[in-house]
Amino acid sequence: MLGDLHKEFASKLPDKAEDIPLKELGATIGTSSGLGKCTQPLVTRMLSTKMPGGFSATQVRDHLQTVYGLGQQRQDAVLLMALTMEPATRLSSNSDVGVWLDTVAQAYAVHTGIVYSAASATSSDGTLQVSTVNSVELQKVRQREIKHIQQQIEVLARYAGIDLRQDGRLAESHQANSKQLQANIDNITAEFGDELITGVQPQFDTRKARQFDSYWNWVRQDAYKWIQQTIAVCISGVATDVDVSDEARLQQLQNRADLPLVQMLAGTVKILNDSNNNVLRPAIQLAQALHDACKDSLSQPPVYRELSELMQPKTHITLLGEVSYTETPRPNERTWTDYIKHMSDNRHHNIAPLIHLCGQTKSGQWSYDKQFSSTYYDGLSDIARQGMSFVGRTALVTGCGCGSIGAEIVRSLLIGGAKVLATTSSYSRQTTLFFEDIYRKHGSHGSELIVVPFNQGSVQYIDSLVTFVFSRLGWDLDYVIPFAAVSDIGSTVGNLGSHSELALRVMLTNVLQLLDSIKLAKVKYKQVGRPGFAHAVGNKTRRVGR
Repeated sequence: MLGDLHKEFASKLPDKAEDIPLKELGATIGTSSGLGKCTQPLVTRMLSTKMPGGFSATQVRDHLQTVYGLGQQRQDAVLLMALTMEPATRLSSNSDVGVWLDTVAQAYAVHTGIVYSAASATSSDGTLQVSTVNSVELQKVRQREIKHIQQQIEVLARYAGIDLRQDGRLAESHQANSKQLQANIDNITAEFGDELITGVQPQFDTRKARQFDSYWNWVRQDAYKWIQQTIAVCISGVATDVDVSDEARLQQLQNRADLPLVQMLAGTVKILNDSNNNVLRPAIQLAQALHDACKDSLSQPPVYRELSELMQPKTHITLLGEVSYTETPRPNERTWTDYIKHMSDNRHHNIAPLIHLCGQTKSGQWSYDKQFSSTYYDGLSDIARQGMSFVGRTALVTGCGCGSIGAEIVRSLLIGGAKVLATTSSYSRQTTLFFEDIYRKHGSHGSELIVVPFNQGSVQYIDSLVTFVFSRLGWDLDYVIPFAAVSDIGSTVGNLGSHSELALRVMLTNVLQLLDSIKLAKVKYKQVGRPGFAHAVGNKTRRVGR
């Protein structure tokens, strides 16, 4: 509710509004110039779903002004009360709308204590007032004139042998079909709800696809920037020796290295040497070290090795009950090899380590499986030491918002040299810049990142996405990681609604639809000898294809 108030009244809402009594809060906010960003969509939705076709908000306001003499703000108030008296089904005619509006207007009058009255011909002091023409009566006069003109047209049409009803009969047929379609739409809306219907709308557009593959450009900029930063430090007189201790930064250069980069670094070393400036010795050493490291990596594929700082959660509760959460470096674990060793300390003593795998016994019980856990930790240790390459692999990752697990998976795949198709439901310029930054920092030699908008709630959207992958891009999929999700907080058995159905469709039903569509595409495009692996959130892995 507080979020809706902020959205509706913006800067008018005082701080700590949740602690202010409602009456005082209303007085503080004061009057509004009209419906806001929260109430206006509610009124628009009500009028579009409950009024007859073609009946607009302007007609509603005209009725309230003409019949009851209500101004703009009074009209807004009546419309807000109408939200609490919304018809159960769509009204069928304008007369039904008039009856409903009259009911709402009378309820508003009772609620506010006002009385509707007809305009008086004289003032309180007996002075004659100028009468105004009632717009309703004027409309009746105009309708009589139009009817008379129509009768004359009909007489002339009969004389000329023209059938004026031909288009009318066609319109009546269309109107009957329209009513049937509207009835079907109303039934679907009543069954599934507005949120589910809106959430399954297909919006796939290949023109919005954004492709990032210029690793060769970014690696030159990063190498040049590193050298220039060292030169600036040398000139300031601080640098005394070369510093290539930033292992993550060096790995990024090596993963993206190509022959032109090595040639550029060789030229940089020569230019610095020719300067005969002893002050630049650390920069020359750095450029030479980068040249040698990148040259040695030309024959090696890009590899993914996690070199980020190891963190642990820390929760602090004050005496006042305030909770703060931070992440701090893990003690005595400088590298991921240290972390893996710590996690697996007990695996050689038949004691379950902190993180372990379980196996199912013949009796159906799940218990610690030493062999599975050892294999798991051996694999982690190998990845931590040697790295893991994804060269020649393609992946589809859905649900890659900023700060999500999906975004971290995309980063890791790009470091290893994979081609990745990432999808996002919040497609915008800010989103594309976010993915561009991921590729700029982590895209390796031969890697590619394509970003498209995606709605996993729509089966049509899923089919369009898979067709785009296999037909337009010409890819096969080795990994499918469906992380798209919809939050459903507070739903229980007694209040499941349209939003809950949408969440289940996105995270359960349509995950299987996505895998099925990929499987059929593999068969259609004759890529059946290369099965893909789908890694779902629930730790289930499925083979897709044959």
